[in-house]
Amino acid sequence: MVTRESIGRDLLRLVVWYPLRWTIEALPVSVGLRLLNKMGELHYALSRRKGAMLKENLSRFIDMDEEQKTKTVRDYCENHYVDRLIIFIFPKLHRRHVQRTVEFEGRQHLDEALKKGRGVILVHGHFGPVHLPLVALARLGYKMKQIGLPSDDGLSWIGRRVAFRLRLRYEAKIPAEIINAGAFLRPIFLWLKEGGVVMVTGDGSGTQRHVGRHEVFDFLGHKALFPLGPAILAKKTGAEILPLFITPGDKKPYKIIIGAPLIHPDEASDIHTITKRFIAELECKIRAYPAYMHFLDRFKAGEYVVSAAKD
Repeated sequence: MVTRESIGRDLLRLVVWYPLRWTIEALPVSVGLRLLNKMGELHYALSRRKGAMLKENLSRFIDMDEEQKTKTVRDYCENHYVDRLIIFIFPKLHRRHVQRTVEFEGRQHLDEALKKGRGVILVHGHFGPVHLPLVALARLGYKMKQIGLPSDDGLSWIGRRVAFRLRLRYEAKIPAEIINAGAFLRPIFLWLKEGGVVMVTGDGSGTQRHVGRHEVFDFLGHKALFPLGPAILAKKTGAEILPLFITPGDKKPYKIIIGAPLIHPDEASDIHTITKRFIAELECKIRAYPAYMHFLDRFKAGEYVVSAAKD
C-alpha cells in the first residue's frame, strides 16, 4: 500500500517505531500478530476515501458484491500492517513459533529440488507477509538468502533517519542474508552452486526502479512489466526454480505453499515461458486471496508494483 509523505505520517512513524515497536517486542508472538491486524482494521475505519478507491481497483480484475469488497479491503489493510511491521516479531520467531504459526504445503518440492545439488530459486510475489517464508524456512534449517532492493527514495527525513534506518537494523537480524539486487550478484551464484536457497520476487522490486531485464506481460486483464531476472538466473545456474506463496492457513494463521518446478524437463522452458508460468500462478493466488496482494492502490491504468505499460 502506497502512502504519501506528510507531517502526520512522520508522527505516526515515531509512534510505530518507538512505543509500538517496544510493545510488540514485549508481547507473545500470537498477541503481537493480532495487534498488527487491529492496526489495519483501525486504518481501514479511518480511511473511507481510500477504501472506496481500493474497492474500485478491485473491480478492475475480480467480480465481488459490496460486502465482499468491504471485507477484502479491510483484510488488505490488515495484511499491509502485518507485512510492514512483522519485522518487530522476527527476532523472537524461533522454530517453535514457526511451527505454531505456519503450516506448509508442497515442502517436498523444495526438498526434492535440493537433492539435485544445484541450489533452488524460490520465486514469489509481493503477496502476504513477504519476509515470513524467508524467516520460517531459515528457522527450519534451510540455507536461505534473499535478493532485495531496500530503498529510501522519496522518504522524508524522519522516514530515512527513523523508519528506514531501523528497518535495515531489523533486517540484519533475520537469519538469512539479504543481497542487494543492484549489487554484484556473484555471492548468489556461489550460494546456489553450494546448494543454497535463494528467494527473489517475480513481480518487480516494489519500487519504481527496474533492475535487470523487464518485459510486458498480460496480467489480470492488463499489461504490466515483469522482470525476467529469476528465469535468467535459473537458466544460467541450472538451479531449480519453484514458485512460493504465503496464504491464510487452514489451522494456523499462515500457510506457505511451494509449487512444482517452473522448468518442465519435457516441455520448452525459455525465460519467457518460465515467467508466464509464474505469472499464471500469481494471478490464481490473487484471485483466491485478493486481500493478500500488495499495491492494490497502484492497480489502475495497467499499474501493478512497478511502473506499467499502457493499456
